[in-house]
Amino acid sequence: MEENYISKDFLDGYSTYYSYCFENYPKVCRRIHFFRNEFDAKELTKQLLKDDDPEFWEGYLGFIVVKPIPITVIGLTLLKTYSDPEDSRSFWGTRQYLIHLFGKQLKIESLAFQEQDSVIAACATTAIWSMLNKASLNFHTSLKSPSQITRDADNISPDGSRLFPNKGLSILQICQAIVNSGLVSEIKRPNIRHSKEMGQVVSGVYIRKILNAYSSLGIPIILVIKVPFGENYGAHAIAVSGFKFIKPQITAPKDEITWHSDNIEKIYAHDDQWGPFARLTFLNDGELENHWTKNDPKKRPTLVQYIIVPVFPKVRISYEDIEAIVLGLDLILRLFFTNKIVADLVWDIKILYSQDHKNGMRQYPLSEPAKINRLTLSLPKYVWVANCSVAGQKMMEFVFDATGVQNAMLGIDIICFFSRKIRLDLQSFLRTNKQMLEPLIKHKGRGNYYKFFIESL
Repeated sequence: MEENYISKDFLDGYSTYYSYCFENYPKVCRRIHFFRNEFDAKELTKQLLKDDDPEFWEGYLGFIVVKPIPITVIGLTLLKTYSDPEDSRSFWGTRQYLIHLFGKQLKIESLAFQEQDSVIAACATTAIWSMLNKASLNFHTSLKSPSQITRDADNISPDGSRLFPNKGLSILQICQAIVNSGLVSEIKRPNIRHSKEMGQVVSGVYIRKILNAYSSLGIPIILVIKVPFGENYGAHAIAVSGFKFIKPQITAPKDEITWHSDNIEKIYAHDDQWGPFARLTFLNDGELENHWTKNDPKKRPTLVQYIIVPVFPKVRISYEDIEAIVLGLDLILRLFFTNKIVADLVWDIKILYSQDHKNGMRQYPLSEPAKINRLTLSLPKYVWVANCSVAGQKMMEFVFDATGVQNAMLGIDIICFFSRKIRLDLQSFLRTNKQMLEPLIKHKGRGNYYKFFIESL
């Protein structure tokens, strides 16, 4: 237990609200530290006096700040995730933090969490705050306190009443707060299905695709969800920072497109009412099971209504722009491979830093000249990469400019892992059937894309 701890976030909220209360709330907090290993005060004193003992300090799990206010006492929290022997979980929204404990500098990989107090911040503000803890590291945006984020959202609450105490933020206010932090937001809600209780909600397939597509940027993604609460459903916001894949199953070729993201089984999110890295498991299409569902007497599922993706302003091409092109490419390749492959085509679309894309390219089974040509190629900072694989083997990789103009030809490169004979056969197939195949690419620049496809082989 660390007494008289000064928390920057609480201090800002204290000066905004609590210092004006008649009740004399303290401005200092307590910080509780957690360890995996067991020891007494004497041993801790001994370790603090030592220069270094890696084995002892490797047992450090993180801390929780306890705020001196009623009920909602959980302040800044940094806790490690538990290890996974199968390595099937990916926490892409975490970062490294430096923690100073009685003169010791410790490092921990996590994402900051805290509980909403419904005075300075509600759930959406807290979700934005967690998101900015990572984004501020990668994008040099400003890391603001919850009270600053609430002020950034607007000067009034969604129902027109005062901003403090805060009753929650509207979708527009969430986006405004994100813009004021130096990022922009993409609101995702297509591919909806109808629910008798909730009206229209986002499908599970689409949720997986979006989380997978933008995860490589490393910015936590905000889900606006409907949770079972009492007799009805309540609106809530959480910050997703990781997911878990199940082992892909090899299936026979199908008529419809197959996505790698379909293998996402669970997602992990900061839910300010349940804790950091709270688990959400996919049930039926668009339905999730989490702590809200488990504690509901009727076991009603949690539903997603909006996906809010914070991105850097320079990212101008959205996932939907690239998917429209990929759907056409899938149809073309599916026709070419009819009765020639025994497993289904699987697509994986992600936005990447071009530097990360080049780093991964060093492992590709390409000739040295081919690698050098691509490693030295001038690229925009962000690229969309669409991979097509069969039975786990990558067949083709399409690279697109993520910073360009929507109606332009965004194709930069196509990396083909076929033999020379198959490439020549595919070129001949494309030239011979141009009149039938080109319209399958649903884009205004389909002619340029089709030509790019042929020439890049």
